[in-house]
Amino acid sequence: MPRKKGTFIVMDEAEKEVEETGLEEEVSEEVEPVEVEPVSTGSVPKRHIANLYQEREPIAKDIYAGSYVYWESTQTITWDALNPQYSTDLELLSLSDILVTKEGRSYLVSRWETPKDWIHNLPWAALGDRYICKDVVELYETE
Repeated sequence: MPRKKGTFIVMDEAEKEVEETGLEEEVSEEVEPVEVEPVSTGSVPKRHIANLYQEREPIAKDIYAGSYVYWESTQTITWDALNPQYSTDLELLSLSDILVTKEGRSYLVSRWETPKDWIHNLPWAALGDRYICKDVVELYETE
């Protein structure tokens, strides 16, 4: 590297040689590969998001009404991005059990006893005349 000496810059002999030949010194040390341990994500809490829509299809597109979010860390259900027009209905709906119809049989799922199952069964539940749940998405709580 050039070194400043007074007002002049002086180059080392090794730098002059590199500049003249265009070759640099080879590194004689071998670099050992670093072993990376896989990160276990089993203990990372997740959030489960159920997106709810006001059903309007075959006539028009379904309208996004809001989301229910189940947090594994606190085992609670909260609302997310509720459309003000549908918020009262969705808040009241979240306080009750749901009637699930799967594979030809119907059963009730309690929101208070099994909140995680309640969220996961929303796509098969009867949510009144106007609402449907299209999907349940799982994300890490840190995302």
